[in-house]
Amino acid sequence: MQEPHLSPPPSGVRRTCIVTGAEAPPEAMVRFVVGPDREVVPDLGRQLPGRGMWVGAERQLVERAVAKNLFARSARAAVSAPADLAERVERLMLGRTLADLARARRAGRAVSGFVKVEEMMAQGEVGLLVLPEQAAGDGVAKLSVKGIPVARLGDEGALGGVFGRERAVYVAVARDDAAGRFIERIKGGAARWCRYRHNGAG
Repeated sequence: MQEPHLSPPPSGVRRTCIVTGAEAPPEAMVRFVVGPDREVVPDLGRQLPGRGMWVGAERQLVERAVAKNLFARSARAAVSAPADLAERVERLMLGRTLADLARARRAGRAVSGFVKVEEMMAQGEVGLLVLPEQAAGDGVAKLSVKGIPVARLGDEGALGGVFGRERAVYVAVARDDAAGRFIERIKGGAARWCRYRHNGAG
């Protein structure tokens, strides 16, 4: 089942980061809510019920919110934020984007392996390359000079899992059909994951 798209926020909507006090659009932040057990829960889909608490989408900001007990201050209640909350957010961001990539694979819009990627390139069908964050070498360099957008996402094991393999280094996503929007979602999700992981510098 395809995950529903987020409804875009009304134009001009801004949220305030509970760590810095800075305002930004919702898509540049992470929403948190208080769960039934009074524990802080990340709401990346911005759909969970409850009053939202917003933090800039950077790992260091989530870590500061936990360390300084800012969620309890924002909620004006005794709530607990797990020590590994920043890590949970990163895993969720990665998982959501890998799920989009898996949907593209099931739809026949994504392939893995250098040969298959080159074949798709030769047919002029590639709209996005997806590579592990730390991937390097001649093969990566050869593909990267083709002028096709590149998204860095996870590691070789994470990408391999999408294709039922132990590891994958080279992944290509076909140009979108009219309704797919796979590239938009995968590229955007990967960029958000990188920015969060590298504190806005990804």
